[in-house]
Amino acid sequence: MDGFQTDDEDDANASDKEMGVDAEDEDEADNIRLQKLAAQAKAFHPTDDDDSDSDDDFSDDEELLSPIDEVDPFVFFVDTVKALQASDPIRFQNLTQTLDFHFQALANSVAQHAEQRRAEIEKEKMEKASATAAPS
Repeated sequence: MDGFQTDDEDDANASDKEMGVDAEDEDEADNIRLQKLAAQAKAFHPTDDDDSDSDDDFSDDEELLSPIDEVDPFVFFVDTVKALQASDPIRFQNLTQTLDFHFQALANSVAQHAEQRRAEIEKEKMEKASATAAPS
């Protein structure tokens, strides 16, 4: 149906010709519009190399701090499980009874690791506190 035009296309072409608009004028208007948009885009994204807001100023090696950095995931997990155990012991018992031996052993090793991490974190806090108190 490439060779056939619909009545709508005939009407649109006829109304364009009646109004004095031809394909060349439309192309020229489109080109002008595209040039304006290109100029706006260029103004929006400057190409100078001295851009002070560039992300190139930061490397992946730099340490960025966020509030969640203070949270140890193992300690958080064990604290959450303990809270579940305290708040709903029957549910906790049902959950842990359904675990096979491998997952029970894994849960125990995670709990042990969390306790080690908790001790390390406390030690680091004490060292920081003593380091900041010593220069005074």
